[in-house]
Amino acid sequence: MKIRITDKDVINLQKFMVNHSKKAKKQKLVSFYAIPFEFILVGLILDGFFKLVPWISITSLVLAILWLVFYPKYYKRLCKKQIDKAIQNTPKSNIEMNLKIDKNNISFSPDEKPKISEIFEISTLNKLAKSENNFFLGFKAGHHIVLPITDETQEEIIKLSKKLNLNILLVEL
Repeated sequence: MKIRITDKDVINLQKFMVNHSKKAKKQKLVSFYAIPFEFILVGLILDGFFKLVPWISITSLVLAILWLVFYPKYYKRLCKKQIDKAIQNTPKSNIEMNLKIDKNNISFSPDEKPKISEIFEISTLNKLAKSENNFFLGFKAGHHIVLPITDETQEEIIKLSKKLNLNILLVEL
């Protein structure tokens, strides 16, 4: 099946990667919760060493609360900057790609005969996501494919979803 990938599709893929990739989710979890926990833990340990009135513990608790209040806002701004930078650096594109889904493989290539690096095993597909304009296919190795939503792609993704028993996640970019 022939699919036209435009610069908007590429930008949407970059937005998806910044907000919904496995690496981004892990970073967000660590940044949101592990760092405030470390503030509290360090405060308790230092209080135990110095035997002061619990000022260090109270200070570390206040720092943890401030982190939980202000870091999400900072993180959103950080993501927005990263997306804006990606948008500026994305060249205009309008590429016709070939998508072929067979029994064991998915190939996504600009040529009729895909290279080895453009062939993915269906068994490694672990994420199907849908935004307003695109489908995103995520593989265990961290590779992603973006597809514009058309009747053809919708039909293929639904078949794939049923075959692999994967739910299609609805995401906002």
